Amino acid sequence: MDDKILKIMRKNNGIITPIQLEKSGISRGYLSKMEKEGTIERINRGIYVTKYFKYDEYYLFQLKYPKAIFSHNTALYFYEMTERTPMKMDVTVYREYNPHRFKDLVNVYKVNKKLYDLGVIEKKSSQGMKVKIYNLERTLCDIIKDKDSLDIEIRNKAIKKCIKSKEFSASKMFEYAKKMDIYDMVKNYMEAII
Repeated sequence: MDDKILKIMRKNNGIITPIQLEKSGISRGYLSKMEKEGTIERINRGIYVTKYFKYDEYYLFQLKYPKAIFSHNTALYFYEMTERTPMKMDVTVYREYNPHRFKDLVNVYKVNKKLYDLGVIEKKSSQGMKVKIYNLERTLCDIIKDKDSLDIEIRNKAIKKCIKSKEFSASKMFEYAKKMDIYDMVKNYMEAII
């Protein structure tokens, strides 16, 4: 059984959770046994890795807090639209979610539940792991709406860079802006910096 679990972990870049194991029809009890034998290591509650695991703070954070979606400056960082590595991760959750578990690890933005999923995509981190993040259009809406989330010079540079990206769609951004009730704010901002 150990070989089967290790095979699953190799496919998952050296990491597994008890939930992922049970989805494969294997009892989570094997993880404790393998940890005692030194075959795998528990790095956090419910997160086990092999020696081949490449540490990925973004993936591990979302594995632990799956409701947190990377947004704002962290999203810009993933798209390589900013030169600054974020000091703290920026995440968005829906208003009813209690982010007390995050402590001071991240900057938290709360949105109405109907806007929470707007523009969510999966993107690979630098370690090759898939994480949930907002697309470019939603990210621009967020950084224009939450103007204090970024220094104005960094925000303007990032927006100009995003607009030139092949991934960017102005019509989609304005569609999101309407849904977020910030259409005029986005329109005026875009006219001012272009």
